[in-house]
Amino acid sequence: MSISLNTIVTGMNGGPEAIQQNFNNVKNELDRMNGSIVDIPKEQFTPINGLTVDSNSCYCRIYKFNNFAIITIGASVGSVTMKSWAFKEAVTIPKSYLNGFSKFRNFKDTRQITDDGWLYDSNFDVTKGLLTLYTRGNEYNNKSLGLDVAGILYN
Repeated sequence: MSISLNTIVTGMNGGPEAIQQNFNNVKNELDRMNGSIVDIPKEQFTPINGLTVDSNSCYCRIYKFNNFAIITIGASVGSVTMKSWAFKEAVTIPKSYLNGFSKFRNFKDTRQITDDGWLYDSNFDVTKGLLTLYTRGNEYNNKSLGLDVAGILYN
């Protein structure tokens, strides 16, 4: 939180106005920080490219503020059949939930691991409302994978 406040001294000309301006600055900053929370219903998750999705595993919560939002999103996808070192678009959500944000930055590494110890990456494309999957050194034959992403949306 960054607020610029006016210095006020005893007997200052315009002191009451400066005090009021300081209160307004604090109120405006608190209003700016006060956001809203949006939960995307699991029925809004659509698997693509021949994958399936366990709708009971789908979650997305967006913490919206004036100029940015924090998003946590995930889904369990099945029927993953891919060569090693391959990219696939996996699951979409309606872009209307993203309020026109055009950029996304992960909070953590995109790398995930299967029960077998295989590495893969999941990511989120804000311009398409899309969870993606990138296999690493293993070939996947009808596997199920969890895609989990958290980060910040901004312009």
